[in-house]
Amino acid sequence: MQPGDLNEVITFERLTTAGNGGGGQVETWTAIVPVSWAKVTPKSGSEQVRAMQVGTAQMYDIGLYTRRDITEADRITRSSGDVLRIRSLAAETNSAFMTILAEKITP
Repeated sequence: MQPGDLNEVITFERLTTAGNGGGGQVETWTAIVPVSWAKVTPKSGSEQVRAMQVGTAQMYDIGLYTRRDITEADRITRSSGDVLRIRSLAAETNSAFMTILAEKITP
């Protein structure tokens, strides 16, 4: 991968918990700054059966400069508005880049 391949801005988000003022708590996805430039490449789609319902899973390879502040519990929001669940993080050997495998979350 080359720096010029990074052609899309993505935002990492982390689930945070805050008080709701009434004694309860509210979970919210909060952006982790800074945003990142990435190369987002769709992998082949697959059809899966979940809870007796048929659905599709679109997977993506996301290449970007290595970040050490993200985990598999975080998620990604693309500039298109798509939300992706991180499935795995892998640093490339002898490189400044990493690859993330992510799945599109369909509401």
